[in-house]
Amino acid sequence: MFYKLSTQQLKEVLPFFKSKPKFALFANAATFEIEKRLPNHPCDFYCLEINDSKYFYVFRHDFIPDTSRPILMIGSDQSVNENDVIHGLEQIKSVEPDLGNIELLVATSALSAPGRKFFIKHFTRSEDYNVECNNFCLPLSAQAEIQKKIGGMTLPSDFSIGSTWLTDSEIVNSTWKFASPETILQTKEIIQRLPTSCIHHKDKPVAFEMIGLHGQLNHQFTFPEYRNRGFGGMIENTIVSKCFKEGIQVVKSVELSNKEVLKRSMDHKLWEVVREDGGEIIVFDYTQYHLN
Repeated sequence: MFYKLSTQQLKEVLPFFKSKPKFALFANAATFEIEKRLPNHPCDFYCLEINDSKYFYVFRHDFIPDTSRPILMIGSDQSVNENDVIHGLEQIKSVEPDLGNIELLVATSALSAPGRKFFIKHFTRSEDYNVECNNFCLPLSAQAEIQKKIGGMTLPSDFSIGSTWLTDSEIVNSTWKFASPETILQTKEIIQRLPTSCIHHKDKPVAFEMIGLHGQLNHQFTFPEYRNRGFGGMIENTIVSKCFKEGIQVVKSVELSNKEVLKRSMDHKLWEVVREDGGEIIVFDYTQYHLN
């Protein structure tokens, strides 16, 4: 059975998303949708119940700029059957005319493989790249420790920490490795509507971090001349604290190729790598597409 989730059904499934670290991005997307926090990036949630498994598909629209650049996430509560994944995508194709304009596919590797086959077969989309990542979550039990770290922060004179300003948008966008001329509009929306963290020096942003459209920590950056002062930790603890207070699941992705950061994250006493119920570490694929 394939169906689109109503707002009420979305509220009912939200506790399930929140209970499973591998569904943290789904939980944030559902929270934002219920709260209508991102009117220019609304989500449609679909569920496929088949062969004793449930597959969830989150189709995020993009109304800024005018060209559609949707994002699709796929998740499964049980084992993955390739034909079932494709069956769900075929159903979405019949109801979402912009599916062929997909910009990004986010899914575990087991779900990503059939999804990537589907898009290459059915649409004139080519992959720019596929990035394999481990996701890490902060449990709610870490909130007290984060607040303790924030309480111990000290900044030099002429420095202040708070939210990123809308007037900082151009600088933030220009330092993001995935930026394009169009992403400035998305950056502005994120700064206006979602938690951010920024250290300013004499009104100039020198270190900042934001969260992505699904609530994941995103684009932490410190200008080279301000590095090695602990600013990265300060802004991350600040934005994490805001996420906790706003009911946002704290999650970040680390590329498998980034060995140094991956090891630090694995060894961190607070961050927990996302695993299957059986203990196996999950690999998440982030596949970027472009029109042929």
